[in-house]
Amino acid sequence: MAKLLTVEGLSDVEKTLRVLAPRESRNLSRRVVVKIAALVRNDVRAAAREVVTRRSGRLFKAIRSKRERGRPDVFEASVTIHLKAGGAPTAPHWHLIEFGTVNQKPRPFIAPTVQEWEPKLPRFYREEFGRQLELQLAKREKSR
Repeated sequence: MAKLLTVEGLSDVEKTLRVLAPRESRNLSRRVVVKIAALVRNDVRAAAREVVTRRSGRLFKAIRSKRERGRPDVFEASVTIHLKAGGAPTAPHWHLIEFGTVNQKPRPFIAPTVQEWEPKLPRFYREEFGRQLELQLAKREKSR
């Protein structure tokens, strides 16, 4: 189940920053997108804690956020559930919890979190981008 969240409508901010500081704006945007993915990951983990009855901890540890490689002008980060073995916790049973089985009702924890984040994503992006921009400008002033 792949769900894509896209932030749109911030073109005026993007145009201004491309003119003023293209490299800094790319770095700030990338940083903000990764931070949003980490916050979504934390919310998915919290939702999973509410619906899972057996607490081995493997499902919570297997939910991860990761910065993805994209094009230079597209910034991507994903929240995934680690399925492969190799020293890291795995949770191949996540879909049985999310969608249920013949004998077990579905107990969704991913879909409600994504639906909760969709409306607040543009506002959070703007606020966090402003916060990161202020930190970057303060850092630049300090180094002068």
